[in-house]
Amino acid sequence: MMTQGSTRTLGIMIKKFKTFITWKYIGLVRNKENNGFDKRLFQRNYYERIIRDEKELEKIRNYIVTNPQRWERDRNNPINITNHFN
Repeated sequence: MMTQGSTRTLGIMIKKFKTFITWKYIGLVRNKENNGFDKRLFQRNYYERIIRDEKELEKIRNYIVTNPQRWERDRNNPINITNHFN
């Protein structure tokens, strides 16, 4: 039950979710049930968008489905980053 003056925004819910998962992960690493990960578990921010119609929803669904296939060509993929010092 929410108290007077409290609000549940999407940002607050995501922050709590990320905090919960991070603490669970840290517990697994400390108990040697998981190897450590040297990067962030979550990206710092997230992109929030209101989907206004079926056409926009379909476009977003298509992006989600095809996004992993584009990883090989992504400039952030380590195999695509060239070492300019060699």
